[in-house]
Amino acid sequence: MAIKANTNTLGDLFSMNPKKDDFLQSHRMFISSADAWGTLIKDLVLALGIERAKRFLLRYGYQCGRHEALMLKDMFNWENKKEWIMAGVKMHSLFGRTSSVPIKVHIDTESQEFDVEGYWNQSYEAKQYLQHFPIHSEPVCYFLEGYASGYCSTSLGKKVVFKEVECIGKGDPHCHFIGKTLDLWGDEISPELVDYEREDIRDELDQAHKRIERQSEILKKGNLLSNQLTQIVLQGNGLDSIAQILGRSLKCGIVISNKDFETLSEYGDIQYYSLKNIIENKEKLDLSDQDKINEMLKQRTTTIQLNLLKELGFSHYPLITPIIVQNRVYGYISIIKNSKEMEELESSFAERAANICALHILNEKTAIDTEQRMKGELLHEVLLKPNLDSNITKKLSYLGYRINKPHYVFIFNLQNQSYDFQNDEFVNDEKEVIMNSLRKYSFSIAGENILISHSFGQIQALVSVDLLKACNMSEEKFGISILKEVKRKFPSAQLLIGISNICPSIHRTHEGYKQAKKALEIAQINKKQQVFLFSTIGHISILLDARNPQELDNYANSVLGPIYDYDLQKSSGLLKTIYFYLNNECNLHKTARILNLSIGGMRYRLTNLKERFNIDMMNSTTRREVQMALDIYVAFGKLTALLLNQDEESFE
Repeated sequence: MAIKANTNTLGDLFSMNPKKDDFLQSHRMFISSADAWGTLIKDLVLALGIERAKRFLLRYGYQCGRHEALMLKDMFNWENKKEWIMAGVKMHSLFGRTSSVPIKVHIDTESQEFDVEGYWNQSYEAKQYLQHFPIHSEPVCYFLEGYASGYCSTSLGKKVVFKEVECIGKGDPHCHFIGKTLDLWGDEISPELVDYEREDIRDELDQAHKRIERQSEILKKGNLLSNQLTQIVLQGNGLDSIAQILGRSLKCGIVISNKDFETLSEYGDIQYYSLKNIIENKEKLDLSDQDKINEMLKQRTTTIQLNLLKELGFSHYPLITPIIVQNRVYGYISIIKNSKEMEELESSFAERAANICALHILNEKTAIDTEQRMKGELLHEVLLKPNLDSNITKKLSYLGYRINKPHYVFIFNLQNQSYDFQNDEFVNDEKEVIMNSLRKYSFSIAGENILISHSFGQIQALVSVDLLKACNMSEEKFGISILKEVKRKFPSAQLLIGISNICPSIHRTHEGYKQAKKALEIAQINKKQQVFLFSTIGHISILLDARNPQELDNYANSVLGPIYDYDLQKSSGLLKTIYFYLNNECNLHKTARILNLSIGGMRYRLTNLKERFNIDMMNSTTRREVQMALDIYVAFGKLTALLLNQDEESFE
């Protein structure tokens, strides 16, 4: 009599008849406890690792499914081939493995079409896994996947692969499976990865042994490399030696880049590799590589491998590891291969080398910081002391500074982005750009030392006239070039620069420092000029030593503020009239010609000033007050816009 899969019971499977070769004895079937199975899973994972244990359980499940499919075919008279296939679902339930609930079933035994989907409820395998291990990153019902694949492939007569897409073992609410023939999976599954029957289960122990030997080899090589790299640091050698040792150990090309992705050191065949080029053109890469780069730059601690960079002209596969010093990225190590497969030791060695590079950089940074702090403290003394003693001048001479050469005092002031300047990472980065730019000019162009000090949001520097000549720049253009460099890297940076007059020798530096400070104070009021020269202030500089610049601005506004506002609203030209009237020694006719006015027009304006604003230009006291206020406006840049119509020569 033909039967259906859903009518099978344990009694049908395990009924005993001592006079016949019954099912239990002929097939040597037995029932095992779930806890015992869980212990087996734990031991396999601990002995082989999760990936090897996965392959073991998949193949074991496949063989179990295949064997039970053949057994059930001979044991029962199935109504049709589909019922034989569906008996595998029933076997799951009868043996307590899981309760299989299909939600999509398309099985055509004639055309060998197979496409099913459903849930494995109460999976014993997932529950046992979670009793011994934390939630995994992927589904863990390996036996169930293998069993379903083996059973359905055997009963259908065509390769069927089951894949678990959700699993309680990885934190999902249920175990969700999909089963399809290999041709329906297409590129989603590689045939080699699911060719379970070809490999012998016994190979796993051999492979585990080989893996242990490989790990031992990696450990030995790693220790040897670590010792070699440590010796490099102890001997005071630099990044070139690190790249050479790493490249020889791995037989690969090596590139060490700074945090701006510019190459610092390289070794071996790198085929014009440039991390900077990759970063700047990452939109040409595959989306997966773009995501990897973005994640690396964001997390700062990720080792990434990029695919073939054909779009950028490279034929190599780089493995990139960041160099982290005090929780900040200082650079990157790239291992360059012409093989897509990266070995475990390469990633491990790259991380070791990155740590050694970080140690080397930290040592260099500490030495530089110590030297610069000493120089900064020395400059601080030079700037603040009106009279330098012989000890200071001797120290300057010992450090290679030419104390009798003329120079300027520059003060670079970073506007307050954070009240905690010392711990503000952005301010520290901007200060580093300024100091590196100053050193670049001094060493690479002029070949001389430059005194730099910094505190909170300010940097002070002595810039020699010889340095400016070597750079072919005026003091103002030099300040602008530094400003542009900072803006290029930090577009939102708020930087003001105050520049002194020429200090003939180091003994006049204190005076220059005061001048640069006053120029900076006016720049803060001006708000239009980011680079301000003390020389542009003119004769009111005498007043700046006695008054706060803001007080001068307030004084000028009290005298000319109403006229200034009136000019802006009415375009009346009254301030321009006053300026040229005083500049031409109150000569009515000469002023009228410069302003293209009639004599009557000039008299009308002077009368308007007297009646509307109480400015009597015939009064000598008033003229002195107005002249002072005009000079302050000129120094602070407030009069320039109103005089743009006139020749620059007319009001210089």
